[in-house]
Amino acid sequence: MDDCLPGEGVLTARAPDERELKDIAHGAAVVRDVGRHDVGQTVLVKEGMVLAVEAFEGTNAAILRGGKLGGKGAVIFKGVREGHDMRFDVPVIGMKTLKTMKRVGVTALAFQAGRQIVLDKEAVVAYANRHGIALIGMKTDLPPAPTRPDGEGGVL
Repeated sequence: MDDCLPGEGVLTARAPDERELKDIAHGAAVVRDVGRHDVGQTVLVKEGMVLAVEAFEGTNAAILRGGKLGGKGAVIFKGVREGHDMRFDVPVIGMKTLKTMKRVGVTALAFQAGRQIVLDKEAVVAYANRHGIALIGMKTDLPPAPTRPDGEGGVL
């Protein structure tokens, strides 16, 4: 699974710009805070304003809701709380995520490095590149998601 859990760094040809990075940092702080209450994994932000926090509806519905409010230029930060149990709720980014972002004009997606599964990574990155969407893995103070049985790099 290591290839499906991207680490730190920009995955796409375009890196987030200065405004996007500022909004991403704000989104990361919000995800960290709401994670303490076991609320959502995804936050949409535009120009410092939180447009949507994922609830039970899931990532794509939150993107649609927030994207409609903020319009083109919103960004996403997707992360998980400390102690998140990957056995029961696996955070995933895939083509459906990217197509939903494009539909509402979200321009960047940042995620916790080593804690998000990217399905069909090559296709996701190619799609993002075609549509000018920035994808970036961000280092956080949370440990990487365990991907191996105890004694081999983590506990699942």
